[in-house]
Amino acid sequence: MAEVLYRKYRPMTFKEVVGQKPIKLTLQNEIISHQVAHAYLFVGPRGTGKTTLARLFARSLNCLNRTEKESEPCNKCSVCQQITSGRSLDVIEIDAASNTGVDNVRENIIASSQVPPFNSKGYKVFVIDEVHMLSKSAFNALLKTLEEPPKKIVFILATTEIHKVPETIISRCQRFDFKKIPQADIVKRLTEIIEWEKVTVPEHILTEIARRSEGCLRDAKSLLGQVISLSQGKVTDELASLVLPTSNWHEVDNLVEALRVHNVATALNQINKLVNEGVDLHNFTLDLIDYLRQIMLYQSIGPSFNLDFPENLIASIKKHAQDFPLADLSRLLNIILDKLTIKETLIDQLPLELACVEFLLTEKSEINQIANITEPAKSEFKVKNIITSSDDIAKKLQLNWKKILEETKPFNHSLSAILQTSHPVSTNNNIIVIGVEFDFHLQQMDKPNVKSHLAKVLSEVLGQGVTVNIQVDENYISNHQIFKGKNDKEVGEILDTFGGEVV
Repeated sequence: MAEVLYRKYRPMTFKEVVGQKPIKLTLQNEIISHQVAHAYLFVGPRGTGKTTLARLFARSLNCLNRTEKESEPCNKCSVCQQITSGRSLDVIEIDAASNTGVDNVRENIIASSQVPPFNSKGYKVFVIDEVHMLSKSAFNALLKTLEEPPKKIVFILATTEIHKVPETIISRCQRFDFKKIPQADIVKRLTEIIEWEKVTVPEHILTEIARRSEGCLRDAKSLLGQVISLSQGKVTDELASLVLPTSNWHEVDNLVEALRVHNVATALNQINKLVNEGVDLHNFTLDLIDYLRQIMLYQSIGPSFNLDFPENLIASIKKHAQDFPLADLSRLLNIILDKLTIKETLIDQLPLELACVEFLLTEKSEINQIANITEPAKSEFKVKNIITSSDDIAKKLQLNWKKILEETKPFNHSLSAILQTSHPVSTNNNIIVIGVEFDFHLQQMDKPNVKSHLAKVLSEVLGQGVTVNIQVDENYISNHQIFKGKNDKEVGEILDTFGGEVV
């Protein structure tokens, strides 16, 4: 194709502009009523029609054939054609990103604005794109002209970063906020384009293009142009995959279901199956995040939230939103986002596997904690508080704790390190409960092989068979100090070493 699609099919009338209906109606009414402001501020994401509407507005204001009660330009008169081709002396487009200095503002804007429009019945229009890029001195120079604009002069300032535009400038403009274009509207426009181009593109590919453009019609047209350029009149999934990252929504949905029902084996098998099939895990993870986000938002907002997915996926999202606890969704998203920071790993799938395991283990840990808290209340056995007890078990543990640490080193250095910040809390018959400070430590120690080894060491020290349970100690600081003989300095040093905090 000789011309890229977003230029070839740039709207030439207000009617052709996709979305932004309130803005279109306001501008059209101002044209018809001759109540044109001297300065406009177009704010919004890229590719949503800011420059397109600025040019349309300029053509309509200067069109020689436009009737009194019409707002659409004819696009046929000499003035319209000059503006369309960028040859008009009455419509001056300036890219603020490359003209940031005060000298450029004085030469290209202030000086030119003093010259009346060549079309005596029209306006001289300045379109300043990315206006937020102007320097502070340039803004100050522009402000003077905005405060006392010459007659028949219109300024249209466009920006994607309104927070960088001074309030003094904003307050002197009529502001319009452009919104991202809905997916359905983008698909409709792309469908029209492929009809004009006489190309066959499956609807699901158009939907995927619209979704990936994230409300930016210009990006959607660019992606469609790339896809069409590879075809000979018919676009297939295979051809589209050369431009669009392959989406595996069915696999994403299966993984979410496995996590929802707490099936770690299915989740990990699913991830490794994708790797064996050559799926791009980075794109898969991004799709997973988007899918979970949609579930979370639909659950929080309700039916009024617009789901940007095909109908079959929308049904799955609604089901997940009904069954997946909101707190779990939030925690899962945070864990996945955290694991995305792992840049270098010898195993590509490891970050995603870690995210799934951490999500499910944390949940299991929380259930275990609840069980540990509620079980003593139901138990008929007496629980002895080792911390404040002076019986033989308490004395032996306190006297031999250093030896216990040494005995665990050959098995696992991490276990020995964690034990330095832990302490025995209580005994129930032959069960000794070890108290730790953090959930993370609980996860590391509350494993069958670890508890079995620790029980073996304790049994040898105590001279009797014991089993071990691990729990987070709610009174960790005071209990740990008592167990260590109230040596505040020692406790403080250990906590500093392992990331704790004395409060």
